[in-house]
Amino acid sequence: MVAMSKDLIKDSWLTEQEAVLLIKTDLSGFLNEFNPNQLCVPGLQVRNPTTINLQDTYFDSLSLQLGNAQAALRLRKERDTLLLGVKQGDCWTASGVSRIEAEEPWSANGVATILHYLDFMGVNLTHPGVPIGSAEPLSILSLMGLKPIQNRSLKRILWPIFDRGNQKICSLSLDFVTLNLSNGPVKFGEIEIELVDGPVSTIKSLFDALIYNYPKLLQPWRYSKLQTGTAIESLSKSTDGSIVNENGELTLTNISQIEKLLKKPHR
Repeated sequence: MVAMSKDLIKDSWLTEQEAVLLIKTDLSGFLNEFNPNQLCVPGLQVRNPTTINLQDTYFDSLSLQLGNAQAALRLRKERDTLLLGVKQGDCWTASGVSRIEAEEPWSANGVATILHYLDFMGVNLTHPGVPIGSAEPLSILSLMGLKPIQNRSLKRILWPIFDRGNQKICSLSLDFVTLNLSNGPVKFGEIEIELVDGPVSTIKSLFDALIYNYPKLLQPWRYSKLQTGTAIESLSKSTDGSIVNENGELTLTNISQIEKLLKKPHR
């Protein structure tokens, strides 16, 4: 059997392409005003939405191997399904962000596959040494030298977007995020436009339409949820008062503070 080079394997990975906007008003008020069917983008049709609930936990090693490799490892739960996923290589442009990603069901084969992907990324973790099904996922990941670094719940309202040929080309999601911090939960909201099968220009067209229709309610956001959550936690620990309003939502003033933290160069 001939081993494939790392470059060839990376070329076979899926690429995620999306654009993100942050909601800068109260979430319930935004939900009352937001109507994707009013977006005027020639050739695109917005179909009926579905709602899903997700529980996400991110992990890193004690030596922060994943963070140093600019990678993210996520355990996601949706109903009775568990998925282990890894992302790396965020590349932000005017059209949004592209990154490589891999996601596998939580199983012996799935965990082994993700370990291989991590190895290609320069992150070397060891097999837990016990059967994957012999303990809870958190225990298994702990045996691999990993610890949770962020936990959040996510309510996602998802609108599929189709073209004139009745082909699904992207999805538009309204994400209500609850970041579970040690000193209490913090809520914030985002809109994501993710490419499914179409030109990248589709994302830019929808992005521009959203900004045009909701200029006071949305702002472009060039950061992942993991990055945003990390900055929120840092601000929460360094601030004497609360960073949320009476509904537990991140305030507009603190959104500005979060953005300042995220813009600081990383050493």
